[in-house]
Amino acid sequence: MGIIVSQSVRNTIISYFGVALGFVITIWMYPNILQPEQYGLTRVLLSLAMVSTQFANLGTQNTIIRYFPLFRDKEKNHHGSLFLSLSIPFVGLIILACILYLFQPTIIHYFIEKSELLVDYYWFILPLAFFILFFHVLSSYVRALYDTVMSSFLMNIVVRLLTALILILYFFNWITFFEFIVGFVATYGIIMLGLLIYTYREFEVDLKPEFEFLRSTLLKSMGNYSLYAFFGGLATIIVSNIDIIMLSSLAGLSETGIYAIAFYIGSAITIPRKSVYQISSPLISDAFNNKNFDFIEDIYRRSSLNMVIAGGLLFCLVVPNIDNLMTLLPADYSGGVLVIIVIASANVFSMAAGVNGAIILNSKYYHFDLYSTITLIVITVILNYLLIPVYGILGAAIGTASAIVIYNILKLTYVWIRFSMQPFEHQILYILAIGAITLLIIFQIPTLLNPYVDILVRSTLITGLYLVPTLGLKISEQFNELVFNSLNTIKDAIRKII
Repeated sequence: MGIIVSQSVRNTIISYFGVALGFVITIWMYPNILQPEQYGLTRVLLSLAMVSTQFANLGTQNTIIRYFPLFRDKEKNHHGSLFLSLSIPFVGLIILACILYLFQPTIIHYFIEKSELLVDYYWFILPLAFFILFFHVLSSYVRALYDTVMSSFLMNIVVRLLTALILILYFFNWITFFEFIVGFVATYGIIMLGLLIYTYREFEVDLKPEFEFLRSTLLKSMGNYSLYAFFGGLATIIVSNIDIIMLSSLAGLSETGIYAIAFYIGSAITIPRKSVYQISSPLISDAFNNKNFDFIEDIYRRSSLNMVIAGGLLFCLVVPNIDNLMTLLPADYSGGVLVIIVIASANVFSMAAGVNGAIILNSKYYHFDLYSTITLIVITVILNYLLIPVYGILGAAIGTASAIVIYNILKLTYVWIRFSMQPFEHQILYILAIGAITLLIIFQIPTLLNPYVDILVRSTLITGLYLVPTLGLKISEQFNELVFNSLNTIKDAIRKII
């Protein structure tokens, strides 16, 4: 578990520094520099590129994690696995380009009424998908080598710094909006090249293939898994982005921009989950390969408890500060309050579910992920189609939140049936009680006149009310150890400075 804690902490620190940057960019810069329609365009381009990326990778990302234990051999360049990892998505990218060309009239017709601006930037989807595709493939490869920090740094810090730079250039009219979008797409190209250079230098790999290692039985097994991983991954990414895509078509880019900012705030609590999942997945893959089921169950339970603690604290920080956050945004964004609460609530449940997805995808029952996710696509599309025209962005939030909850219930149930594992421990009840009491107390405190001061005071009180009983009751030994080690590190740093 040491490597999980170590890399999760480093990733979480990077991620929250990224959140701080993201807060400045998303809550202050984007709304005050771009029009809601223009910001909505950047979100839709990203969503369409993410869906395109999942299509073009042909299941490679999950296949790398699942099968890398069989390739692992530093002395033999991991049997040419990097060549295989990059060549398959390249074929997928060519297929994607053909699809975007052939179906261009249909896709444009879908968006032209409510999101005409997207039509002008349609072909930016392809280069953006190219950069994101190979960044994520390389990220999966270095994750399989137990390194998740650099890709996290590039995606959470570097992209945001570059985005801030081009926003400043646009604000001072040094570039046009067209040039801004070019720069927006180019930021992902920069991090892709950065991760490629890092992979070559840090792990001393090359693109030399080793075809003789690829036995027919191995290729057949990988091909079968990749097929299910492809459809399962595509389904998952559709569920994650269908709200943005459908909103842009049914409600317009302005509503999409408002929803995207509210969704960003409500999703900030999931950062610890992403960090834990990134490093847990390759370890679970190795554990399945060694039939170490006790280790898998230990990861499952500890991940759930610690993510509930982190998610509960972040939920308590976000919800009481919503009114303050809304005062920092232009008036057009005030309609996102309920979106934040709905999305944040669903994400807390998702964190409590632990790393169930990693367990399913790395087991012999990986087929289930595809079947359950296809079901969710149908549910999500129906809910969004019915709710968005009536409730607008709140309808999209309800549809997405329902998908998150249903999907995790299905996976929780399946892991319990197949492996007799469930992540919940009785300590979670203590966390829920501490969170409820914290919220009850904090809502009795009157709002201060200055929103910045109120955020600082309210957040400090929340942190104390939540952490003191959590640490005092020793609900999680890992969490206590992490907090006290961090405090000792800070003290040592202060002593050195003094």
